[in-house]
Amino acid sequence: MAQLLKANGLLFNAARRDVLCVLLRASAPLDVDTTLAAARSDGSHVSRAAVSRFLNLLTRLGVAEVAARRNARRFFRLKRQTQTISLSCVRENRIIEVRDDALVQAVEHMLYGRGYRLAEGIDFRIEPLAASSDRPKA
Repeated sequence: MAQLLKANGLLFNAARRDVLCVLLRASAPLDVDTTLAAARSDGSHVSRAAVSRFLNLLTRLGVAEVAARRNARRFFRLKRQTQTISLSCVRENRIIEVRDDALVQAVEHMLYGRGYRLAEGIDFRIEPLAASSDRPKA
């Protein structure tokens, strides 16, 4: 990361290191406020503005991506090799990441067949089924 930033004429300072450590440990996409809280709980003195600028910078450099949006909030994650779909679970008010290449490919194939593709930052609305009687019959 330090080499990538240096190649673009940027510094890799302590605040950026702290934010990157939070992103590396994250199991789900994080927004600016959650990233800031996690960095500060680790003892960092990073500002909210620095977190926001660095997340946007990582996105512009292609290291991170906007995995989901909820209202005006954007949720970032580091780009991975494994394909994922980020789902916004309304009932639990959290983002669930599905890391199943077969499922992602099936969704992409279905959308492609109808003339669509998955767009960055688009989230799916899901709700858990109340009972087994709600499930479609196979």
